[in-house]
Amino acid sequence: MKYRSFGKILAVTLLFAVSLAQATPEISIAPTPVWVDAVDLSSSVATPEGSVRYHLSNSQISHTNEQHQYYFQLVMEPLNQQGVKQVSELNISFYPAFQQLLIHEITVTRDDQVIDRLVKEDFKLFQSEQELSSKLYSEMWNALYILEDIRPGDKISYAYTLEGNNPIFERGDFGTFYLSWPDTIDRRFVKITSNNKLNYRFNNEKVPVSVTRNNNTFQYTLDLEQVSPVLQEGEYPHWHDPFNYIQYSGYNSWAEVNDWAMTLYDIDLSLPQELTRQLDQWRAEKGLEEAVSKAVAYVQEDIRYFGIEFGINSHQPRTPKETLDKRYGDCKDKAILLTAMLSHLGVNSYPALVSSGRGRDIANDIPSPSSFDHVISVIELNGQDYWIDGTASGQGSNIENKGFFDYELALPVKAGTRALKEVTTVYPANGTLQLDVTENFEINAGANTAGLTVESTYSALKAEQMRQFFQSADSEYIKSNYANFMATYYPGIEITSNINHRDNLDENILQVSELYEINDFAELNTARKIFSLYGSSIASYVTSPQKRIRQSPLALAHPVDIQHKAIAKITGEVLWREESQDLQIDNPWFTFSRTSDHSDNNISVNYAFKSKTDHVSNTDIAEYMEQLDKLDEALQYQFWAKGDNSNTQETSKAMKNLVKSLIRK
Repeated sequence: MKYRSFGKILAVTLLFAVSLAQATPEISIAPTPVWVDAVDLSSSVATPEGSVRYHLSNSQISHTNEQHQYYFQLVMEPLNQQGVKQVSELNISFYPAFQQLLIHEITVTRDDQVIDRLVKEDFKLFQSEQELSSKLYSEMWNALYILEDIRPGDKISYAYTLEGNNPIFERGDFGTFYLSWPDTIDRRFVKITSNNKLNYRFNNEKVPVSVTRNNNTFQYTLDLEQVSPVLQEGEYPHWHDPFNYIQYSGYNSWAEVNDWAMTLYDIDLSLPQELTRQLDQWRAEKGLEEAVSKAVAYVQEDIRYFGIEFGINSHQPRTPKETLDKRYGDCKDKAILLTAMLSHLGVNSYPALVSSGRGRDIANDIPSPSSFDHVISVIELNGQDYWIDGTASGQGSNIENKGFFDYELALPVKAGTRALKEVTTVYPANGTLQLDVTENFEINAGANTAGLTVESTYSALKAEQMRQFFQSADSEYIKSNYANFMATYYPGIEITSNINHRDNLDENILQVSELYEINDFAELNTARKIFSLYGSSIASYVTSPQKRIRQSPLALAHPVDIQHKAIAKITGEVLWREESQDLQIDNPWFTFSRTSDHSDNNISVNYAFKSKTDHVSNTDIAEYMEQLDKLDEALQYQFWAKGDNSNTQETSKAMKNLVKSLIRK
């Protein structure tokens, strides 16, 4: 889309400008640190499978004497040419602003001979652009090493150490190590050394940990053999990670994490007079509640989202004045700017740390700063807590009806916070994907054609999604998107005008109008023309899983509330229609109903769908699929009609065919 292309050009331009001001970082060749334990390869004789055999994954980290060093070694063997492609490029990411990359080893063992392949000059250093698509620039660099002359059966071993830690962390004794991969690991070794006693937990399966203490040093060691691969099934709920990992932390409570975070947000909150005058004017003219809404909209819409996160700026916000001068900021910059603006209005607001991807799963974490990757705001207004994401755009103009992003758990950065707090909404409907669709068909049964008008009303969160879509795409793309969706159900459809939308920011409602012509509407079955009306807007939220035999839960769209009405006015004669009986489906995952009504040549079908949960347990997949089959059948309403010009003989023959088909059923 055009807006994405422009955004990427802007981001690359900024990246280039920053890069000019910085020298290319250096890497060093160095011997293995003395604190690292040598680890032999596994003696396992298990039959290798796949394209690569991983003989050893060796991670050792030292948090001692206020220094942080991370050592990693990997020994792998390509088993075929596909494996050669996978292992012939070594790519190490690091942050030169606070880390030094030390390379210890790159060797290839062939026919029991160890060949040294480490040549410093062969490393290619370049800045990563992985985060630019998310409007973030964090000064991460990559060190790329391309191995030459690699053959199946070679054993490739490489090892390096990263020295240093982001200075924003007053203590760096926390982290995560994955213990399982999509492939078998012959030996997985982890050693964590720290001056502090550490807390730790496992994501899935507990494994033995050897804990030793030597003077003021604690050491935690895991040594695993033949770690089984984890099947990647996909379609996971956001809070589910199928891989096993160990998480460790020297923090003992969320209160300690909050104390650390509060020092970061203890900055100058002063605002320029121009903005304070604007805030005073909003309050005088509109009242406090609307002034708060105006302030939120200002942060969301007038300050564009972009983050340059060097060193301490990865977690410490810039002052509101800095953000206002630049007219851009990332999540934490926007949150503290909103805090400053609302403070001027006499309203309490605090930044709140959340996980953008894991949601409620952070409740299982050992407390540490690594649980969070995003910052939102909590606003205390009229005895209620309003959770607002300053990086959102296209939201309603009133704080009462803004779409609600359910991050589930947060750590408010304020005095007295001692635990995670549930993120809730004052108005549950604001967090629901709400859609109300009415389709009007003008059907000519004889010509087998129809005119179709679709009116859709999107509310709250769904309205905001659609608003961003209309703001970011051109008319031709929008027409193509809508037409192709409808063609899934009516292959002979043609769009006859632009997609029109009407926006109401005050109510946070967006309405869309569509016009189509449908050719070859009915399916011809012997002498019958069978017309179908679909609850298409519901079907798109309940697709079947790609993998039905699973070990992990299946993600579902939630919360969803859809009303879909299909109204058909038929020119011709309706010879048969489905009975006007109410259909009900109620199960642990969703509720659905279908009602229908008809009079003369008019048919009306009402579909209603509400989700109940965001996942299906792997043990319930079979039952869920049975419910989906029922839903799929109920989403299609059929009737049989003929044109006025059909003669009596054709009608008689068609009726006989219908009777025969009903008898066969």
